Amino acid sequence: MGAALGVGCVGLVLVISVIAFVKHQKRKALHRGEGAQTNRRPEENPSTLAALRQNLRLKVGWDESKIDRLIQLERERLPKASLQTLMESAIDRWERDNR
Repeated sequence: MGAALGVGCVGLVLVISVIAFVKHQKRKALHRGEGAQTNRRPEENPSTLAALRQNLRLKVGWDESKIDRLIQLERERLPKASLQTLMESAIDRWERDNR
């Protein structure tokens, strides 16, 4: 019983570590401007965009003009990025600024 619990805990720590590492690498790439160097924009999934916008709505108290300003700020920083990337970056920035 104890060994199984130990293996489960190690597995959980490993999964959390991988998730944190991937998220960190994504943020590093955004800060370096990677992913925004191409003129080609991938097809954006409307349901993903809707979910990201809803996430921003909850963060800014349903103020649509604030959402637009957050996205515009990211667009100035990453002019060639897709809307999905801009919204993800705005969410990351909001979370970082509101810790």
